[in-house]
Amino acid sequence: MKNKIVKRILYGLFLLIWMITVFMFSNQNGSKSQGTSDVVTKKFADIIDSYFGITLKSLDGVSFLVRKCAHFAIYFLGGILIYNFIKTYNLKKRYLILISIICGIIYACFDEFHQYFVDGRSAQFRDVLIDTSGIIISIVIRNKFEKQNR
Repeated sequence: MKNKIVKRILYGLFLLIWMITVFMFSNQNGSKSQGTSDVVTKKFADIIDSYFGITLKSLDGVSFLVRKCAHFAIYFLGGILIYNFIKTYNLKKRYLILISIICGIIYACFDEFHQYFVDGRSAQFRDVLIDTSGIIISIVIRNKFEKQNR
């Protein structure tokens, strides 16, 4: 019993840190957010150039791809964290999966709604769909690994 409470607190803490991190990234104004993406995009372009000898003429498409992959990856991690936290409540598997997905989707919607009020940012339904796919895929993979390790 004590072990379950410790797990719940730890998983809850990890989840809270993730939620705060997502909120802070979403709270960046448009210029700051684009600047962060540009740094990652430039690094990616440099790697492509150095390993494959391909110089990208325009980074606009790459920047878009980097931003959308970041959405997916961040919510992929979020899906695992949500699942681990909800799992501490001993729910039936179908409820565990369903509640984890619903919680992730609600947070993705909240995140986009929040961005609507940030200068230079906008709420994008497409981003909610990308976030949701990250959540669902991570939970499905997490659930598969759990079945294999029994």
